[in-house]
Amino acid sequence: MALRIATVGTTADLCDAIGAAGPQDVASVLALVGHESAVVRKAVAVQLPYLTDAEPSAELLATAIRLTADLDPQVRDWACFTLGQQWQEVDTPELRRALVDRLDDIDLDTRHEALVGLSLRQDQRALPYVRAELSRADGSVRRLAMVAAGALGDPTLHDLTLRHQSGWVDRAGQSVADCARRLTDPTGPGDDVLDGVAALLRLRAHGFNGDAQLVWWGCLTQMLDIAPHRARQFYDAVRSRLDGDQRALAELRTRSALAVDAGLLDAELLDVE
Repeated sequence: MALRIATVGTTADLCDAIGAAGPQDVASVLALVGHESAVVRKAVAVQLPYLTDAEPSAELLATAIRLTADLDPQVRDWACFTLGQQWQEVDTPELRRALVDRLDDIDLDTRHEALVGLSLRQDQRALPYVRAELSRADGSVRRLAMVAAGALGDPTLHDLTLRHQSGWVDRAGQSVADCARRLTDPTGPGDDVLDGVAALLRLRAHGFNGDAQLVWWGCLTQMLDIAPHRARQFYDAVRSRLDGDQRALAELRTRSALAVDAGLLDAELLDVE
């Protein structure tokens, strides 16, 4: 049953109702895209990905694009996040144009979300902005700027990523910095990771415990979260390390999440945890 959003009283109650909305409530939520309260419009932007169980419709996409130009920076930030990351499987000229328009936004968070969204789509218009972020005179850099660098994977950014391998206050930032370093390295993501993943598959294929190698699988997974288009490249690199071991190759081809990421195996057929 659809929520009766139109009958909700206070702004707080209205935002709560929006936050509980699902695919059956699309029309009611989208009717609020021009609401006078920025808090309500932000709630709409936040909820957009949860209004569909599939790729966003043209109407949902158009709404998110509209909100990237909202007067309120938090609304723009969330709309760019929705378009850039949560709907990263969608790629249209209109979507890219909306993100490009935000690269010079006065709001830093909005700029960074736009930067990541374009970088995930390998849009080279993001490159000079990423380079500028990593070259700041004060030496500071935000985590999303490193995510964008890793997503682009441009080798010309590698030396810049090396400047930001320390000083992170949390593990998430440190992990992203390491991923950006590896993803921009012209020699590849590192033999330690690829050898470690190959060793994990080899051990599993022959009935042994490979928990000690899981750290390398975790590293590879983090890189693919940032640069999913590199999955086939990493798959091929791991496969080459397993040549001659048919059981390990079968583990890679038919039982690995890496095969799914590379588009070589349906996730529903994956027979691993």
